[in-house]
Amino acid sequence: MSGGLLVVLLVLPGAAAWAGGSGDGALRMTVTVDGRSDSAERPPAVRVGAQVVKRYLLENLGEAQVYGVRVVDPGVPGGAVRCPRQRLAALGELECVARFRALPGVRLATARARGDVPSLDVLSSATARSGYVGVAGGLTLTERVSVGGGRAAVTYTVANRGNQVLHAVRVEDTALPLGPGAVDCGGRAGTVPLLPPGASVRCTATVLRPPGTHRSTGLATGSDRVPTLDAGGAPVPAPTLTARSSAAFTIPAPPGGAGVGGGSGGNGASGGSVRGGVAGVGGVGGGSGVAGVPGTSGGAGVAGAAGGAGTGAGAAGAGTAGAGTGAGGAPGAPAVPGAPAAVPGGVPQAVPPNAPPSVPRAAPTPVPPTPARTAGSVPAAPSQGVPETVPGIGDRQQQQQQQQQDQQRQQRQRAEAVPDDEGFLGRLRRRAREAHEFGVVAMLLLLLIPAAVAAALLGSRVK
Repeated sequence: MSGGLLVVLLVLPGAAAWAGGSGDGALRMTVTVDGRSDSAERPPAVRVGAQVVKRYLLENLGEAQVYGVRVVDPGVPGGAVRCPRQRLAALGELECVARFRALPGVRLATARARGDVPSLDVLSSATARSGYVGVAGGLTLTERVSVGGGRAAVTYTVANRGNQVLHAVRVEDTALPLGPGAVDCGGRAGTVPLLPPGASVRCTATVLRPPGTHRSTGLATGSDRVPTLDAGGAPVPAPTLTARSSAAFTIPAPPGGAGVGGGSGGNGASGGSVRGGVAGVGGVGGGSGVAGVPGTSGGAGVAGAAGGAGTGAGAAGAGTAGAGTGAGGAPGAPAVPGAPAAVPGGVPQAVPPNAPPSVPRAAPTPVPPTPARTAGSVPAAPSQGVPETVPGIGDRQQQQQQQQQDQQRQQRQRAEAVPDDEGFLGRLRRRAREAHEFGVVAMLLLLLIPAAVAAALLGSRVK
């Protein structure tokens, strides 16, 4: 009886303390992740980038001490698990800790703990599986702007780069004045109800802006609606995910309107017309000055359409007034300086007969002579009776000078042309300016007529 009791007493303690020995079953390990001990069956959700804390509780179920305890966990970046540098006493406990940042995805791994028992020359070990789920809500936004017709068309591309479904993603622009519903996301007003991982959606908006440089600033918001745990095991609500984009664009100014047209050609036509009466005044230089006055009545030539016709009428009227007025339209008008003299009789100079046959004979170009001017009067139009020509061989410079002189003469004629609505007083002043040549003759008449009257009276008294 006593022997049997001794055997029982020796066996029962061995069930709890391995009969004073040690082995693989003498070391046990338990792992908690952010306070959760069942992470192998239900891994906790941890936001990517948040801190993860793993605690490894080691228990020595044997009666022998364990030295050099170490833990290796593939689920820890770099395997950085810190254990205290002390022996694990028999029937004692020891805790190792690992702290690191959460990575995206499911992170389950099996950790292994080991220790040495020098007294028995054995290696004691234990394993445990643990892990977490890294929640990554990756919302991104890009945009592109195209310009045309004073409008800017903005295309926003919102994408889910995370590993969770995004809910109620909203797209708007904080810089452009977009009204409610201006952003179209696949037929919905600025909202994407569900955006799976790896998917993207395009949203468009059109805005009218004035010319200049503008900026678009897109903003996308959404949530994965996944609560997580912090390092102490406390719940953390799902945050609002935000993504931004920006783009600058320029609205060009509209093209300018049509340019202002040139001046009316009517000025050139009016400058070319000359009153025939003015040409009659030029005849005062001949014969009796008083007799030349009626020559002004030849101004009926104003009614002529062309300036040359009006001048001819004035010359004809002056010729009927008297011998002196007939010189007003004489063909002896001075030639233009620098131009060759015309052959008498109106025949233009031609190419010399001994010119070589290879030299082409150009037709002479008629050049109107410069009309004679009297002080204070409008220059008379050139006479049509005697044309003056310029040789057409090697005289390009003379022709250009002649054209410049013609243009200057026409400008003077426009400036000095008599307006049709000058009025009675204006006509008197103009006639006074035109007739200042009569001042000397009038002075002589005022002196001679009283002298003649006085001589007649004296003669009658002497008789």
